[in-house]
Amino acid sequence: MKIKKSLQYFFYLTPAILVILISACAKQNAYAMPNYTSTTDSLIYINALRKLHVTGNVESLKRSWIIEGIVIANDEHDNIYKSIILQDSTGGIVVLLDGTNLYQLYPIGAGLRIRVQNLFLTDYRKMQQLAASIDTSSGSLSASGIPIPLFDKHISTMKSNLKVSPLEVTYKMLSDTLQGRLIRLSNVELAATDTNQTYADKKNKVGISRSLKFCSGGTIYLRTSGYADFAGINTPSGNGQVVGVYSVYNSEKQLLIRDTSDILLKGKRCTGVAWLQNLPQ
Repeated sequence: MKIKKSLQYFFYLTPAILVILISACAKQNAYAMPNYTSTTDSLIYINALRKLHVTGNVESLKRSWIIEGIVIANDEHDNIYKSIILQDSTGGIVVLLDGTNLYQLYPIGAGLRIRVQNLFLTDYRKMQQLAASIDTSSGSLSASGIPIPLFDKHISTMKSNLKVSPLEVTYKMLSDTLQGRLIRLSNVELAATDTNQTYADKKNKVGISRSLKFCSGGTIYLRTSGYADFAGINTPSGNGQVVGVYSVYNSEKQLLIRDTSDILLKGKRCTGVAWLQNLPQ
């Protein structure tokens, strides 16, 4: 898919230059970053922005920067709360928004441009995020999202219905560089004790982490909010693939699914030495 330049960008171009750029645009993929010519904002890739953050600290963003990317997760099924997750070709990041039903404004596949000036880089349990305000009056750090009246100031939609192909990764590839990225895990299955159990505690609105094991060895945790609309559904018992957003909670590696269509565990469960190593000791 292609991301078109904004109309404002084209207004400043001569017809000859337009012909050249339209031809070049036709060759761009969904992640291509257009040359941004505004006199006030400059483009920064998400991985470059992430590198400015030191875990546990707060960085105030004063430069006139924008990030551009595609929405890969939102609050449509309530497994993600007051936030969207944006990904470009270099990385992903959680963007806190102080609103509900965000999926109606920013559906999966929307190509967004976000102005990050006057926002903050922070993290929650080592999961990096963009916030609009920080409060430490209680003695601990609390981050708040961009308020609804400021959505249009910071966020603009460039395109819709863009596609992002999940990155195929193995257990050994899981690292903080994948935070906020859509990934696919293959030849995995839920631990025997976590099969045919509800994804989370829907009745008491309590989130649960279910052990998702690689047949080749290694465990990541399938994290589901107690508020997710699929929290009360039973987990599958088979082997196969799972797609989701890579997340962390302190040292715990986690996977957040958007809904149960991200899970395809219908094959025969694995056996072998690595599988035996995954069994509870």
